[in-house]
Amino acid sequence: MVGAISFFYWLNASTAAAFVVAHRRPLVILTGCGFVLYLLARIVNTLYTQPIPPTPYWSALNLLVITGYLLNLRLGFRWQAPVAAGLMALCYLIFGAPWSLIGGLAVVVAAGALYWTQTQHNTQQRLKRYAGLIVVAAAVLTLVSQFHLGQYDLQFWLRQVGAMLVLGALCLEFDQLMDTTRQRTDKMHALTTIDELTGVHNFGTFNQRLDTLFTQFQKDGQPYSVFEGDLDHFKQINDTYGHLSGNAVLRQLALELDAFADTLPFPATAYRLGGEEIAIIACTTLNHQQAMQIGERFLELLKLVRFPDADPNLTITCSIGQAHVEKGDYSANDVYKKADRNLYAAKQSGRNRVHAQ
Repeated sequence: MVGAISFFYWLNASTAAAFVVAHRRPLVILTGCGFVLYLLARIVNTLYTQPIPPTPYWSALNLLVITGYLLNLRLGFRWQAPVAAGLMALCYLIFGAPWSLIGGLAVVVAAGALYWTQTQHNTQQRLKRYAGLIVVAAAVLTLVSQFHLGQYDLQFWLRQVGAMLVLGALCLEFDQLMDTTRQRTDKMHALTTIDELTGVHNFGTFNQRLDTLFTQFQKDGQPYSVFEGDLDHFKQINDTYGHLSGNAVLRQLALELDAFADTLPFPATAYRLGGEEIAIIACTTLNHQQAMQIGERFLELLKLVRFPDADPNLTITCSIGQAHVEKGDYSANDVYKKADRNLYAAKQSGRNRVHAQ
């Protein structure tokens, strides 16, 4: 069971396998359902072949209940609760258990508990997680007891409940440990890819993206462009208003840049390259006129931006250089170098303008 939980988290977090990244959600669903069906098949086979189920039957039942509960917590699909109720009712009918109010209530209670755990905004709270598992386990064991009326005494059922609770507690705690580890890993990854001051992607991520895009371009010719911007006279802002106000200006600028990238009609991502330098990587084909229009739109946007944390009357300008990848480029950095040269040309031409390839 520990291995199954670990594999589930690997599927949710792996970035090494491109196939897993591209099909993550379906793979999680398929593997989870596959494991549940495997356990269910073992249980059904045992019930058909052996009048008095051996120990492996009860072990598989415990694993089935806990697996279903954990998948319900982690996947959170609304259809999981009714599907679980349907499977329980189907098993109840297939194995010819005498119809009883207790059996019917067990199905309803189990489905209700599964649905309840999904409606909780914070399923990380141990009390709620344990409460949900206890109710589901009790309901399932109550239902199963209807298949074996008179075969086992009270002491047996108490042992079975105890075994399920111990195994459930171990699995819940391990699941919690894996989830906490994943959150810490995600946080560390964010610290290495996101600029701490502005919240947009940092220079390291920019370089990695250029490498990836250039490799893709060499394979299939997929085009992309780089817009590099540099705030004009930013040192004067720091000298006049202080570095804290300068940081506030950079944060607001990055926010506007990120929002601007999202409005473009093609995939585009905003970056802070360092200091007052910013960039956008645009995954599309752009001619000179189109690149100029995009850059000038951003310059027009900057005229409307205000910086109340520094000075409500403060306005800023920016110089922008643009370049696109070409067949003659030898490395991923070539397009960046061309954009940087065009940025320098925009500065030399008087600032607050766009120089596109």
